[in-house]
Amino acid sequence: MKKFYILLALSIVFIFNSTNSMAQSADTVCVNSTLVPYSVTNTVGSSYAWTLSGGGALSAATGHAITVNWGGVAGTYNLQIQETSSTGCAGDPVALNVVVIPLATATISGNSSMCYNDPNPIVTINLTGVGPWTFSYTNGTTVSTVTNHASNSFTFNPTPTIPPAGTSAATTTYSLVSVSNKFCSGTTSGSAAITVNPKPVTSAIIH
Repeated sequence: MKKFYILLALSIVFIFNSTNSMAQSADTVCVNSTLVPYSVTNTVGSSYAWTLSGGGALSAATGHAITVNWGGVAGTYNLQIQETSSTGCAGDPVALNVVVIPLATATISGNSSMCYNDPNPIVTINLTGVGPWTFSYTNGTTVSTVTNHASNSFTFNPTPTIPPAGTSAATTTYSLVSVSNKFCSGTTSGSAAITVNPKPVTSAIIH
């Protein structure tokens, strides 16, 4: 009887993962933010290399922890780090997109002159930047605060001082105290001066 032998050739294939950058959820900072800290867990013996595309300045290009001074140009920038182990093996780069947003601003306006019995005028606060906004305004005596306002404008009817009849006009000036969004504080400008003219007092009729 003849015997047949079948030889099976086994091919062993080694698959190496290509280098991939590990991305994270974006970070958000305001323009001109300084000494913003970024770090990874420090592994003994490893070295670290940082790169930053776009605006901003790294405090260092190496080490597990750095700070960044962000510039005045809004945009999305990419911060990346790559670790090399004590044995010289390079890890996958880890990337973080950083969204640099403009500062929140608030401007108040609405100067007007009115008679003592006219309807109250309207004062407008215009907002820019990324909302929602929290802001405060004052009439010189009382501070009012609006929180988590989503629209880029806000109006209100002021309650200016009404002068007594026969006296001089009274002016109440509204101004902003502060404005911020959930990321950082912003800048304010403008004012709204409401002048109320009093009721005239007429003398008795003389004959």
